[in-house]
Amino acid sequence: MKPRPLLLLLFLLALLNPAAGYAGGASGSDGLQVVDLQLRWKHQFQFAGYYAALEKGFYREAGLDVRLHEGGAGKVPVDEVLGGRALYGVANSEVLYERLRGRPLVALAAIFQHSPSVLLARADSGIRTPHDLIGKRVMLMSGKHDSDFYAMFLREGIKPEGINVLPTSYDIGDLVSGKVDAFNSYLTNEPFLLKQRGVDYVALNPSHYGIDYYGDILFTTEDELEQNPERVEALRAATLRGWRYAMDNVPEVIDLLIEKYRVNKTREHLVFEASSMRSLILPDLVEIGHMNPGRWQAMADAFKMTGMADQRASTAGFIYDPNPRFWEGRIRVIVLVLGSVIGIVLIAVLVMYGAQMRLKREIALRKDIEARFLQTNALLEQTGKMAKVGGWEFDFVNNRHTWTEEAERIREIPPGTVLTYEQSLAFYDA
Repeated sequence: MKPRPLLLLLFLLALLNPAAGYAGGASGSDGLQVVDLQLRWKHQFQFAGYYAALEKGFYREAGLDVRLHEGGAGKVPVDEVLGGRALYGVANSEVLYERLRGRPLVALAAIFQHSPSVLLARADSGIRTPHDLIGKRVMLMSGKHDSDFYAMFLREGIKPEGINVLPTSYDIGDLVSGKVDAFNSYLTNEPFLLKQRGVDYVALNPSHYGIDYYGDILFTTEDELEQNPERVEALRAATLRGWRYAMDNVPEVIDLLIEKYRVNKTREHLVFEASSMRSLILPDLVEIGHMNPGRWQAMADAFKMTGMADQRASTAGFIYDPNPRFWEGRIRVIVLVLGSVIGIVLIAVLVMYGAQMRLKREIALRKDIEARFLQTNALLEQTGKMAKVGGWEFDFVNNRHTWTEEAERIREIPPGTVLTYEQSLAFYDA
């Protein structure tokens, strides 16, 4: 059977674009926009808000078909998003690290107001401060992922090369067995495992040494924000709505994780995780997802201090503004237009006022001239009466003579008589 041309074309397009159909953005059969979101790690309560938004229909109400992808060792959310295999991701400080290196990433919301990242050491190890780690075996991720620990070392005057850093195995058993002296952990996870095994521990928290990072940051790319601002806003709002629901309904979400997502954790472990997260998310004190530009700048400064970022690198454009000043530009234009209109009106008023003042001056001048003329005319008439001299005025257009009062008396003409030129000539001898 010969392959159909259309199917062959689609097959070739798929080969040319292996990421097609994964990152999302297209509309599904139900009209929803398909969106792929990469989680930082495997399914657990750490991502409760995303599950709640999905299962309670918040994403669907926003017109989105969100597909959550588990994380794991070697699967980095930043790389998945930058590689086009996801439109959105959840990561830690590496989002800012990559942005400072020029990668077009945008932070949409910080779920954890304080990072859960800590270094755990056995209580019997004698480790109590970062200085006690010098010469010790410490498991860490790469610098861009565990930059808060490196910043803590440098702030305490400790050179990172003085510590025997080993790549993390993601296995807390290495700390329990004594294979390593300190292990990079989450306050919401590994402490529970140590308590289960009856191992006392000490936690070195970077925030206790002036390095206070955000954690579990929802992010996307500048391209997604520029081309689909409505979708970014919708996904962010639905996600935060999901987080609000999850933190208010912890038992229900734990049941969901156990029954549907088959998480590899006990109910007790999930309860511990949820309880620990509350002190980091602070849902009763801070709006979930809140981001402070000053905090981000402090994180950027920490990257610069460790030498991981150029001193000239900027956070400009990195922080998403959920309430953009959409009207600011328009208001500025409106104010300028109104100012121009008001200016024109004022000029018109001033011109009219000036014209009115000139008109008043002209009227006053004319009245003054008229008064002087009447005064002069009255004086002439009075003089004519005294001198027994009359006068007359001839209107060539209307052929009329108008006589003064004295001329009328001399000629014995009734007062107010109007004569033609010919009639007036009759009073004079030829």
